[in-house]
Amino acid sequence: MRKMKFKNLFIITLMICSVFLIPSFSVKTADVTITDETKDVSSIDYLLKNAFLFGRFQNAVIEDDYVTVEAVNLRIIFFDPFQFFHYTTRETITFSNQYNGIIIAKHFLIGNFNVVLPINTNSIAVMNTTMGTIIVELYEDKMPITSANFIKLANDGFYNGLVFHRVIDDFVIQGGGYYPNGTQKISPYGPIDLEINPDVHFLDGTIGMARTSDPNSATSQFFIDDGAQPHLDYNSSNPNPNGYAAFGRVVVGIDVVRAIAAVDTKTKYFMRDWPVNDIIIDSIIIISP
Repeated sequence: MRKMKFKNLFIITLMICSVFLIPSFSVKTADVTITDETKDVSSIDYLLKNAFLFGRFQNAVIEDDYVTVEAVNLRIIFFDPFQFFHYTTRETITFSNQYNGIIIAKHFLIGNFNVVLPINTNSIAVMNTTMGTIIVELYEDKMPITSANFIKLANDGFYNGLVFHRVIDDFVIQGGGYYPNGTQKISPYGPIDLEINPDVHFLDGTIGMARTSDPNSATSQFFIDDGAQPHLDYNSSNPNPNGYAAFGRVVVGIDVVRAIAAVDTKTKYFMRDWPVNDIIIDSIIIISP
């Protein structure tokens, strides 16, 4: 078994070295000259960067110039400027094979590519809590009604001083409706209709709207997933009454979510899973591009 592990490690190391040191290992196509017209389109619709990709993928769709894959533990390093991303299942990555790279058995990707990602024009929510800061990208492009409701409440200062009143490890942390003394705070804007987008799922760190059994009853309370929760998704082919509106995802601070989810809880104010020591939302600041 140990020999096999060392053999696999040697193969992976060899592949990495081949990408950087032996350009002839894979076929390199001619670089495409970007015209002014292409630049204009690209500046609006896409962000094109030189990147190093490493990891597993599924469901590759190969077109003339591009390959689109659903990422599974795929790591992407952008060199200019240096950035690092980690994508998981159900997230789509498109790349062009202009640079050296290797696709192994259609399930493993390694090498330098041009990666095409949508330009982010969504707002960011900076959630300051007594246990740390959580930064969330709000999917205004995909979930405009739900995002607008959250942004409006945050800009009003509605969430300031409220607590995470329902915390369940490996499930969710929920807040946005109660003060530390158990008094409920009601949104001045009332409930919003359930909004569903088939491209948005309850992945690790996804933020969604809490509601009652009435699909159109969400107001101000939200939750953040501690781990992927696919059972919360709405199934369009067989509508699931337990479907919820997912409208963003944590981009920085998932460690804070983990820490909050792991605290001790008790029954308090007739509600289960209330943290023993209150976790307060000091503020939620919206930053728009």
